[in-house]
Parts: sequence; C-alpha cells; structure tokens
Amino acid sequence: MKPDEPPLPQEVLLALRQNGRRAAIELLQQRQGLSAEQAAQRIDRYQEANPPVPLRGPGVVISSKLNALIWLALIAMMVLVYLLLIG
Repeated sequence: MKPDEPPLPQEVLLALRQNGRRAAIELLQQRQGLSAEQAAQRIDRYQEANPPVPLRGPGVVISSKLNALIWLALIAMMVLVYLLLIG
C-alpha cells in the first residue's frame, strides 16, 4: 500500500478474509467512491503488502463444516475397524 493511503475499512478486510475479493472490491467502491479498477488496484496493493496466510492443521477443519464432518466420519470408521479386528 502507498504510505499516504488510508487503511481499508474493517468490512472490506472481513470480506477479503472470507475469500470474497469481488465482494471486497464492491464494498470499497461503495465506501470510498472508487471505480472498479481503482478499488481492485487498492485491494491488490493491500494483498501484496499483507499476503493471506493459508490455514493449516486444525484451522482447516474449523473453516469448513463439511471438512470437519468428513474427518469425524473417517475417525469413526477407524474406531469401528479397530473394534472389529480386536473382537
């Protein structure tokens, strides 16, 4: 980001964190009266200065309910196989 640029509004940052780049650009256009191209450039500069950190470990499971259900089902199946093999 340029040193003279004001920080991005919180709702724009929230949209970016939720993988909503397009929504963040639209919000920035509405909040600051920028064109689509200017808003996209501003978002790009912000993301270059503050790259998103990919989730790892438990963060991935928490971010997706479907992912959590899949892991839970796999663990339950492993328990059942274990019980069948020892019994």
